[in-house]
Amino acid sequence: MRIIDFVNEGIISTDEHLNIIDHNETLMKKFKLSFQKSVKITDLISFAKMNVAFESAMKGSIFTEKLPVYFGTNRMECKTTVFKDDEIIEWIFEDVSSMKMLESAKADFVSAVSHEFMTPLGIIEGFLTMIKDPEISDETKSDYTERSMIQLKRLEKLVDQLLSLSELEMGSYVPHFSLVNLHQMAIEAREEMNYRCKSKNIEVILEIPETLFAYTDGMALYRITTNLLSNAIKYSHENDKVKIIASEDGGSVILSVQDNGIGIKADELLRIFERFYRATNASETGAKGMGLGLALVKHLCDIINARIEVNSRYTMGSTFTVFIPQKKPEENKI
Repeated sequence: MRIIDFVNEGIISTDEHLNIIDHNETLMKKFKLSFQKSVKITDLISFAKMNVAFESAMKGSIFTEKLPVYFGTNRMECKTTVFKDDEIIEWIFEDVSSMKMLESAKADFVSAVSHEFMTPLGIIEGFLTMIKDPEISDETKSDYTERSMIQLKRLEKLVDQLLSLSELEMGSYVPHFSLVNLHQMAIEAREEMNYRCKSKNIEVILEIPETLFAYTDGMALYRITTNLLSNAIKYSHENDKVKIIASEDGGSVILSVQDNGIGIKADELLRIFERFYRATNASETGAKGMGLGLALVKHLCDIINARIEVNSRYTMGSTFTVFIPQKKPEENKI
């Protein structure tokens, strides 16, 4: 084996007539090409500026550009470099497909975050401008202030979700297991979501025994509950009810958040835990968000060794159920 066989780039050496003289192993493994050395490079590989690259190399220049390259019928985004070394033309192909996807994802992320920040900021700015009007009543000012606070909470939640998801994906979150009173935790989650309930006149009903405990990470379970509750409220109809239900079954504590809202289409259920994925019910209801909440929930469930399931019927509502294993303290993976 030669050094060039261990690099990530595919390398082909040709003569001035484009006959292949040599190539590295990467070209065959990563770029899935199989051929005899006695063929021309143009029989196997093609890209839009191939003639330009060849002519540039023949003139003693180095051609470098990112562009689609066809390896047989296989299309890949590559950084292509072509140059002449004595009588040999070197063709180097670096696969940048994943890099391009990452750049595209970053652009989409910045666009989505910017939009999510600008909407509440614009609303807050509008309310603050109106509050400065000396002719409006104190009651109206109080109403505008409360509405501004709702938008601030929305911004706060967005920042919290972004930071939490980053922490979880980097693996820097360390769970701390202890006995958690589920009834008390659900009360606190309901209180945190109270401002959302008021805006749609939604009642959150708790069906949890006051003495039900779970051995788990309290903060993680609390965030799972608030995110599921937030979604349930968001996709519920006005004047509706949402339930938080918990019970013990064998070796698990089961926690469910149930709503009678718009539900999720069957063909979208497999993707709802993906980052930034938003089901069509979001656009149909005008619900705000970036599609981070359920991704965060899934990560947190993995952290506490829990399993999450969803049962949903479009237009009929959804139930998200978390199964929390109840093992002895030393058996939990921390």
